[in-house]
Amino acid sequence: MARTADVVQLRKRRKQRKLFFKCMLVMIVLVFGGLIYATRDKWYAKLEQIGTRNISGMNTETDGEFMLKVSGGVEYHADFVNNDLFVLCDKYLYIYGTDGELKDSRQHAYSNAVMKTNHNKVLTYSFNGTMFRVDNKNKMLYENDMKQPIWFAVLSEDGYAAVVTESETYACRLSVFDAAGKLIYTRECVERLTDVSFVGSTGCIFSTIGAENGEIVTVLQYIQFNDSEVHWITNPLPTLGWHLYTAKDGGAFVIGDTKAAYYDNTGALISTYDYNGTLTDCDCENNQAAVLLHNEDRRQSTLLLFSDENSSPVSVSFDSICKNVRITDNTVYLLDVGTIRSYSFYGTEISTLKVNDVFDGILRNGKYFYLLGYDRIQRINAS
Repeated sequence: MARTADVVQLRKRRKQRKLFFKCMLVMIVLVFGGLIYATRDKWYAKLEQIGTRNISGMNTETDGEFMLKVSGGVEYHADFVNNDLFVLCDKYLYIYGTDGELKDSRQHAYSNAVMKTNHNKVLTYSFNGTMFRVDNKNKMLYENDMKQPIWFAVLSEDGYAAVVTESETYACRLSVFDAAGKLIYTRECVERLTDVSFVGSTGCIFSTIGAENGEIVTVLQYIQFNDSEVHWITNPLPTLGWHLYTAKDGGAFVIGDTKAAYYDNTGALISTYDYNGTLTDCDCENNQAAVLLHNEDRRQSTLLLFSDENSSPVSVSFDSICKNVRITDNTVYLLDVGTIRSYSFYGTEISTLKVNDVFDGILRNGKYFYLLGYDRIQRINAS
């Protein structure tokens, strides 16, 4: 009888040991899985790029040319910040050195993600989502939930962020954050805002869209962040404002769909210029602007170069449909069909460079062009 009892006890202990080992194994798997999940940002981006991201090695015969294949493909955004190439894709914000080597990757969960940059920061927001964030090359600085869908956001050179969202009781709401992410100003707007441009770190000018006498009009308003009153407001301009740029003296330059206009720092209209074409692209920098127009019927393009508020712009015509215009260091770069052309603001052609026609955009950094294609970025020598 004693032997039978010993066998029963032995079997019971074996079952307990097996159960213990099974539990330990499950715990190890759970802990290991948790560690993998917690560190996913470090390894998943690299795993995701296997077979989809490829950088060819430097080629001394072509002076450092390379091709960067972009993970996530279409609808990416790219720009230079502090000499690093920031590329925003559908799931990640990638940071590359000028040699094309990946320096960092940061995951985001923004649908319809949009990127805006200044000289050392990047603002990323979810169009029609509620989240936005600001990063520099080292880390994400802050992230905010606006609670209401975001229409658009802009980033000032001082690192201030203006975010325009829906409003429950007004046409929209303007919220302004300082460089540390602190909310410093809000405004419920009766009119729909189309753009915002900062005046230093003390105020901003914003454009609104409305209707008058059966036509679309744009109105500018200037506000300061320490005052709830509007400091000045312009007369309606009969155009749909595309882009608003603040001049160094506090005035403003508006690029509309049918005309452009200069205003002084009291909101008084200085001059206007009517287009003869369809607005396709534009860029502004250092009190200068380049506007690209198309005439689809004639398959022609016109480049307008604005540098003086008191005179008409310089006009350059092309017998082709040009794709993209950029201003860098007082030089205008135009992506024509298979050619990059550079111009002074006097309209003088400085140089031309033949390129592959599959690209739709250009960036200039140092002695290189970065050609932006559907799912790839190619660096080529600019000379």
